Amino acid sequence: MNSTLLLTLRRLRAPIILLISIFAIGMVGLVLIPGVDADGRPWHMSIFQAFYFTSYTASTIGFGEIPYPFSDRQRLWVTAIIYASVIGWAYLLANILSLGRDQAVRKAFADRRFRRSVEALVEPFFLICGFGETGRLIARALDKRGRRFVVVEIDETRAQQIDLMEFRQVPLALAGDARLPASLEAADCARTNVVACWRSPTTTTPTSRLP
Repeated sequence: MNSTLLLTLRRLRAPIILLISIFAIGMVGLVLIPGVDADGRPWHMSIFQAFYFTSYTASTIGFGEIPYPFSDRQRLWVTAIIYASVIGWAYLLANILSLGRDQAVRKAFADRRFRRSVEALVEPFFLICGFGETGRLIARALDKRGRRFVVVEIDETRAQQIDLMEFRQVPLALAGDARLPASLEAADCARTNVVACWRSPTTTTPTSRLP
C-alpha cells in the first residue's frame, strides 16, 4: 500500500470505523428482532438477509422490506439505522472535504504526482537543488538551450511560484529538502546531472556546484 493511500485512510479512520460500527450494529439488531411471516409465525432474518438489506438501505436504493413486511419493532430499528447512517455519512463527507486543507495529505499527493511526472521523462534532464537567485539563473540558461530540468526547493511558496514563471517547457518542482535522500530519490537523481545551489556558511553570496 503506497504512503499516500495509507495517509488518506489514516485521516479517514474515525468516520470509516463509525460507519462500519453503525452497519454492524444494525445487522445484529435485524437478526435478533423477530418479524412475522406470511402465515403469522415469528421469523428471524439470516445474517445474509440483514447484510443485503443494510447494504441497499445504506446506499439509499431502498428496494423494500425482505423477505416479508416488517413488524413495527423492525421498522423502528430500521429508522434508527437510517438516521445513524446519515450522521455517519455526513461525518465521513466532512472529513473527506477537510483533506483538501490537510497539509500532510496535500504534500503527499503533490509528491506522488511529482514522482510520476519525473518517471515519465524520457529525455535527459538536470536536477536543480535550490531555486534562489543562482538556481533561477541556471534554470533560465538551461531553458534557453532547450534542456529539461527538475527543481527541488525547500521553500514551499517558492516551489509553487515556479509554475508561474515563463519557461519554454514547464519545469517540475518539488517542495522538499534536497539534503534528504527521499527528496533526491523522488527527483530520480540517479539518472540526472545535479546542480546544487546553496549559501555558503561564511558568506551570503549564492554559490553553485556541478558534480
